[in-house]
Amino acid sequence: MQEEQERGERCGYARKEAALAERTARTDPDREALARHSARLPGIERATAQVAARYLGRIRVIVGWSVGDSRYACGVPLVNEHGSLLAVFDPLPQPGPCPAFLLDVDLPLLFPTEERRERFAQYRAVSERVREAGYSADPE
Repeated sequence: MQEEQERGERCGYARKEAALAERTARTDPDREALARHSARLPGIERATAQVAARYLGRIRVIVGWSVGDSRYACGVPLVNEHGSLLAVFDPLPQPGPCPAFLLDVDLPLLFPTEERRERFAQYRAVSERVREAGYSADPE
């Protein structure tokens, strides 16, 4: 029960971080060009359609201006018109805070190819094991 509560707290904090990153990015006009560029990546249209289908087409899914934020592991944030993070497209497996953030935010991760998804899934499994070991270690 406590583990679920802690996971919920981490998820809430991660989503607040993502919302802040998006609001901050939307104050920088140069970020709009980066978002427009990212909206033309191969597979992004299919990814936005998948996310919209999860919400039965009731929301508009767009590329977030916070693209390039390190928490997304070089992936592209997919957000609604209000800037709320809905999914991340094509994050790369890499060390650092990114995998932890992506695990905490607990949203869909979408990939342009099965090979990219499998590679990230392998890295994610290792990250989860390392993270669990860190949380379960007895303090001395």
